[in-house]
Amino acid sequence: MLVWSCIAPHGGELIPELAEENLPRMAATRSAMEELGRRCFKTRPDTILVFTPHGAHVPHYVTVSADENAEGSLSGEAGRSVSARFEIDLELAESLLLRAASDEMPVLPVAYADKNHVLLPFQLDWGAFIPLWFMGAQWKIPPCIVVACPSRSLSREKLIDFGRVAAACCEESASRIALICSADQGHGHDKDGPYGFAPESAEYDNAYNLAVRDGALDRLLDWDEEWIGCAMTDSYWQTLMLHGALLHTPMRPDPLSYEIPTYFGMTCAAFERESEAGSRKPEAGSRKSEAGSRKSEAGSRKNSPPAEDRRGV
Repeated sequence: MLVWSCIAPHGGELIPELAEENLPRMAATRSAMEELGRRCFKTRPDTILVFTPHGAHVPHYVTVSADENAEGSLSGEAGRSVSARFEIDLELAESLLLRAASDEMPVLPVAYADKNHVLLPFQLDWGAFIPLWFMGAQWKIPPCIVVACPSRSLSREKLIDFGRVAAACCEESASRIALICSADQGHGHDKDGPYGFAPESAEYDNAYNLAVRDGALDRLLDWDEEWIGCAMTDSYWQTLMLHGALLHTPMRPDPLSYEIPTYFGMTCAAFERESEAGSRKPEAGSRKSEAGSRKSEAGSRKNSPPAEDRRGV
C-alpha cells in the first residue's frame, strides 16, 4: 500500500553534520525536512521508494536498484562524513521491473559488482541519500528501500506511466510504502553561483510551487522544453513520475517550505491520502518559509507558463 509521499530537496548542507559553520544557511528547509521525517515515520513505512535525478543513469531508461543492500556516504568541506546502509526491497523492485517491462516501459535493473563479479552494495547517490538521512537512516529500525532514476530523454508520457505503475505495485504490495520525489529546483538564482544567473530559474520555481500547492502537477505537461532547460532544474522529470503515482493513488498536497539559501531553490511538500489529511489538525497544515529566502525577479519569456503560474507562493 502506498501510504504517503513527498517532495524533498537534496542540498548537502541540510545534514547538520555536513553544514559545519554554515548551519544557519538552510535552517528553514532543514526544519521542513525534519517535519517530513516525522510525518513519514508516523505512517510506519516498511519500504521507501525514492525517485532520484542523480542515480544510475542510462539514456532512454528508468533504472531500478536490484542489489540486496544499499549504502552511501557523504562528506562535508571540512572532511566530516556521514554514512547509511539499507536493505533493498527486492520483492517490490522485481514487481516494478516486471510490470513496467510487461507494459513496454524502458526499465533496467542495476546492481554493482567488483572485478571478480562479486556483488557489492548498491551505491546511493546524494539525491537519494540526503532525503533518506531524514526519512529512515536514523530510525531505530531503518526501512527497506528501492531507488529509481529516470533518464531525461524519456518522453513525458513514459515518465508519468512509470509513476502509475510504481503506485500500482505499491498498492498491491502487502508492505506499507512511502514515496520520496527527490528534487532541487532552479540552479540559476545567483549570478555568483556556479551556473550564473538565469531569470528562468525564478519563473520555474514559482510555477512549480504553485502547481504543487494547487495539486495541479498536470500543468508541468504544458511547459516549454527550452524554458525548462534554461531554468537549470533537476526536479522536472521525477516530478512527472510523482504525478503519475498520484494519478493512480490521489493524495492531498501540503507545501511546507521554499527557500533559496544559495544559488538553487529548495521545495518541501508532503502528500497525504485523504483519510490521513482529513484527520490532521489545522495548525499542522502548510507553513511559509521564513528564513533564508531571497526574492528573485522573474523575467518574461515566450512559451513560459501563463502569468498566474508565475506569481509565487
